[in-house]
Amino acid sequence: MAYMTDENGNYKRTVRCGHCYEKGHNKSACPERKKSLAENVERYTKELAENKFETDWQKKNVQRHLDRSKQELHKMATRGQNRKCGFCSEPGHTRRTCPERKAQTSSALAKTLDIRKRVADRMVANNFGPGSLIEVGTDSQLAVVSHVNFNDIAPSHAVSKDSYFYGCQAIRFQYVVPKEDSWGGRPITNGSCYVPLEYMNVDDLPRDEWHREPNNKTCTLLSGVNVSEDIFLTDETFGDKKKVEKWVINTLVDPK
Repeated sequence: MAYMTDENGNYKRTVRCGHCYEKGHNKSACPERKKSLAENVERYTKELAENKFETDWQKKNVQRHLDRSKQELHKMATRGQNRKCGFCSEPGHTRRTCPERKAQTSSALAKTLDIRKRVADRMVANNFGPGSLIEVGTDSQLAVVSHVNFNDIAPSHAVSKDSYFYGCQAIRFQYVVPKEDSWGGRPITNGSCYVPLEYMNVDDLPRDEWHREPNNKTCTLLSGVNVSEDIFLTDETFGDKKKVEKWVINTLVDPK
């Protein structure tokens, strides 16, 4: 890996050629190597035509070098012609430049920003957020919301009547009274649960029209607080489109 500066003086990563050691291209695209291979083909072809070899081994060796040079030169000349995209499997472009991948990224980004904004609006309207008193678990323990991780919220979490949707475990809280661990007996002070579905039901669909109702551990709001969108829609989760787009690509478009 090497670095070079762009027209604005910013450093950017690039490659270094294994043949001429210049930056900006690799061995398979090196102009110096292509020129050298063409000269080799010309030289070996001439030597075989003159046939001034003292032994058969010398002639076979030159023929081997000629075949190799022709093969490498052909590979350079046809480089990328038979390559298929790793995303859509169509020829003529790579995953990085794939129009289908770009279209899916753009669509997923728009849907992600939309669902996060609408969920935030509903939480703000209901005074739900950090500092809210909630009830969690089957034993109805009291807890205080410490954080809502909007970076976990995706389009697939929106309540739908037409397709399968998932719960989103984005609520972080602190127990008012530490909970005893059933395994080791140690006190548990923090926990997490799924976002209540009334906040994910951004289209206000009647419950009997929902495609499903996930049976996830969630919470009930007991006492709200005044919250603003800024608490939820940070640069990481909403404001910085490049950061959100990177999350969309890694999580939704190119999941590992």
